[in-house]
Amino acid sequence: MRRVPTTSAAGAELVPMFRDHMKLCGVGPGQTVMAFTNTHSNPAYITALMGAVGVLGGDFFQIMVAADDSWMKSRTIVDAWKGSDLVVGFLASMGSHWIYSDAHNEALEAGVRSLMIEEPEDHLRRLFPIPEIRKRGDKSVEYMATSDIMRVWSDAGSDFSVRYTGRPLGSQYGYTDTPGRWDHWPSGQCGVAPLEDSAEGTLIVDAGDALLPLGKYVEQPIRIQMREGSIISIDGGADARLLKDFFENAKDKRAYGLSHIGWGYEHRANWNALGLRFWEGGGVMDTESYYGNMLIAFGANFFRKLGGENRANFRFDIPTRNHSIAIGDTQIIDRGSFVVPGFELE
Repeated sequence: MRRVPTTSAAGAELVPMFRDHMKLCGVGPGQTVMAFTNTHSNPAYITALMGAVGVLGGDFFQIMVAADDSWMKSRTIVDAWKGSDLVVGFLASMGSHWIYSDAHNEALEAGVRSLMIEEPEDHLRRLFPIPEIRKRGDKSVEYMATSDIMRVWSDAGSDFSVRYTGRPLGSQYGYTDTPGRWDHWPSGQCGVAPLEDSAEGTLIVDAGDALLPLGKYVEQPIRIQMREGSIISIDGGADARLLKDFFENAKDKRAYGLSHIGWGYEHRANWNALGLRFWEGGGVMDTESYYGNMLIAFGANFFRKLGGENRANFRFDIPTRNHSIAIGDTQIIDRGSFVVPGFELE
């Protein structure tokens, strides 16, 4: 169960931090900010956002929907999003599902900025956006743009490649400050959606890597074979069985398609946070953004930011450590450590 404040008044303590974040997002007089919430949203965050927007002179309003995806069919919701400058999603029970929707894509296409906030407040403080993270994101995009082929390998036995010709190259740095941009607070990662038929080879999810939807670290290696962009086999011990069951329960072959892939560059992220805080919504962004990690995801990637075509009602993200990554002939990461300029720790 998620642990959240029992009163929205707790949000008063968070107003200064939310104010500073909204400044990064360009909120000020004449800006309209919408809190998009459901019945599971943290009331303290809504209060904090309302206070922060008010202090900055912006206009605030809130829409609450049921804790499912029925709202995606509503033109009222889409029109409300498109009438806002910034939409802040507090949809804890949906995870990232709302991001991969026609409603969200249409709003971004219209120039709306959007932001996702789910992590516990101490994680928001610890990973508050700083200039170094944005610089690393920009540098990551520069490297990805030098080729359209990414190769990934590891001492554990991973060896696969993907192609991403013509796909958008994206980075996350924890705030959204330009029209049509989505981001996640906190965050520090880059990614691309490979062409749907391009992934070829073997992925070894090793002991200590993370299976995010299951909220656990792997105890025994999992061997995943990919052909023509999709998983064709999952083998290993108990963790492999759990993973295989999760995919099979989707009852959708599109769930097996590679969604996106990239790396994290947030040096303040704590790999152990998932095990300590998962049931209160924490640790996901720590593992996804972890400095030098390789993040791979399967399922939906129908999202303006990614340019993918997979509309599966399914997502499975797997952050891993100790992988090596090359873009074309340039190696970016060697066994979890950056080996190119632009990612130095000061």
